[in-house]
Amino acid sequence: MDEPRFRYLCSYRAAFTEPQQMVGKAHFGRRMIAALTGGEVTGERLHGRVMPSGGDWATIDDRDTLRLDARITLETHDGALIYVSYRGVLRPLSAAHKHARNGGPQTPEEKAEVYFRTTPMFETGDERYLWLNDIVAVGLGASIGGAVRYDVFELL
Repeated sequence: MDEPRFRYLCSYRAAFTEPQQMVGKAHFGRRMIAALTGGEVTGERLHGRVMPSGGDWATIDDRDTLRLDARITLETHDGALIYVSYRGVLRPLSAAHKHARNGGPQTPEEKAEVYFRTTPMFETGDERYLWLNDIVAVGLGASIGGAVRYDVFELL
C-alpha cells in the first residue's frame, strides 16, 4: 500500500463570536452555533481573506469531543470567491480551551494533547481556481483564543 503524500495549500485564521446560540442537548450532542467575523488566508497558491460570513454549527458530545460543521467564504487577493465547507473533530475540547486562553498550544507536548482535524471541500466558479473543486484536502487546526487556525494540505 502506498503512503499518502501531501502538498501544503494554505493556512488560514478565522475569528468567531462566542457561541451565539446554545441549542442544548439533542440526539447528536449539545448544539453550539457561532458566527464567523473574518480572518486571513496565506499561502503561495491561495491567499486573501476569510470573509465575515458563515459560521460553525458544532456539536459537543459527552466525551468532550467537538464535531465541526463549518462553512466559510474566502476572497482571494485577485477577487475570486471560494466557498469552503468542512467537518472535523476536536478532542478533548477542555484541553483546546485551556491552550486557547494562552494563545494556542506552544510546545510539541501541548500540541500532542489536542486532536484537531478537518476535511475542507472547496467550491468556486472562478476559472483561475477551478482546480480547487477537484482536490481532497485535510486541515490541522488549533484554537487560539477567539479564533481558529488551520494549516491545509492537498492530498496528492
